[in-house]
Amino acid sequence: MEITKAPSVNVGMLIRRPPHAVFEALADPAITTRFWYTKSSGRMLADAKLKWEWEMYGVSTDVFVEAVEADRLIRFRWGMYDASNPSTVEFRITPYHDNTAYLRVTETGFTGNADAQVKRAIDSTAGFTFVISALKASLEHDVTLTVTADAFRSDLKE
Repeated sequence: MEITKAPSVNVGMLIRRPPHAVFEALADPAITTRFWYTKSSGRMLADAKLKWEWEMYGVSTDVFVEAVEADRLIRFRWGMYDASNPSTVEFRITPYHDNTAYLRVTETGFTGNADAQVKRAIDSTAGFTFVISALKASLEHDVTLTVTADAFRSDLKE
């Protein structure tokens, strides 16, 4: 497979909560662990080096926070697919009508051959769609969706 443009992730959704609430849900691991990873070594702060864990899968990744703008932006690099060549993820929070926020997630910098890059972009697009949907359910309806925990069942025989 030949790629003329590097694959990337670009997903977004309106969250009917103020930008600050969306930002805190992504920055504060006490909130984020309700809908995404199960453990974090700390809060999303500029220049932080964190470790995130998904205990149900026995998976972890190092996270290097590049930029944080309160209520607007979190950008980090992580080695979810390639620890030696981390990809870059950006959460951009845009204020919207009636004190709501639009959350856009992008990821760039996938490595590997063309097939690996495409697979990683597809998997990450699905993963961030789960994350945004679970965040929305948590903030708007105080419901904990276990989509991240339930999506990749190793014991499922298809």
